[in-house]
Amino acid sequence: MIDLHTHTCCSDGADSVETLLRRAEEQKLSVLSITDHNTVAAYRGRGILEYSGTLIPGVEITCMYQGEVVEVLGYGYRLEDMEAELSRHVLTFEEKQKREFELICAAFRRAGAVFDPAEISFDPTKESSRKAFLRHLNQFPENRRFFSSDETWQSSKAFTREEIYNPDSRLYVDEAPLYPDVRTAVEMIHRSGGIAFLAHLYIYAHAPEFRRRLWEIVREFGLDGVECAHSAFSAEQILDLNGFCREHGLLRSGGSDYHGSRKPGVNLGTGRGQLDLTEEYLGEWPEKMRRGFNACG
Repeated sequence: MIDLHTHTCCSDGADSVETLLRRAEEQKLSVLSITDHNTVAAYRGRGILEYSGTLIPGVEITCMYQGEVVEVLGYGYRLEDMEAELSRHVLTFEEKQKREFELICAAFRRAGAVFDPAEISFDPTKESSRKAFLRHLNQFPENRRFFSSDETWQSSKAFTREEIYNPDSRLYVDEAPLYPDVRTAVEMIHRSGGIAFLAHLYIYAHAPEFRRRLWEIVREFGLDGVECAHSAFSAEQILDLNGFCREHGLLRSGGSDYHGSRKPGVNLGTGRGQLDLTEEYLGEWPEKMRRGFNACG
């Protein structure tokens, strides 16, 4: 079994690098990639070279496409080069939270939502500004009318994807000042010697449109492949994207998007129980990348 999409406490996962590697050993994963958001700090961690399986360098870069926040996965890069690219093009977590807070305030003020910025307390070095905002908005029942569903009113994950990131939402926030665009993200990965994949297509607010235009998107930005399996995907969606990649000669990736206790019900390797990915997914990958961390440099 393999898992090419996991997170540690270096970004928004709960597990330390050491804990994640131990869990991967217990699960007998033959191939693992840690794909933290906008950081490769995990690969500087203790014990990273002691993993008995193949560890492929990974990263998940947050970026913008047609006004919506999306993600691009990068694999097999040269570590120092990717660190330099991230330093040039990506805000630190703390700076991003502070700037995002101001963008949300401006957007929600225009929308007419009821809130008091002075009453919203959070630690930008550790906590999402979006989660803090949702907690505060929930204190005023009159804000419910701005939300598209009970789920987005109650769940920070749904609030993020379906409201803040969704250009069709009354609570949409244009986060372009915070992130590179897709082209830049792909170029960052390629300049670092890696390969680039569109992450979890089916979780985006505009997923149906993105799927219809997927081949156009791949060609426009020079993506090397698509993440074909993910914990949020149905069996039909997994089959669809695998077929798409085979038809167009694209590379495939897949993984659980494991976050430990911060994403309950999503297990390492198996996701929500529907994943059982094998090394066959890596069949068309460059041979050097299939050999893992040491070979990639």
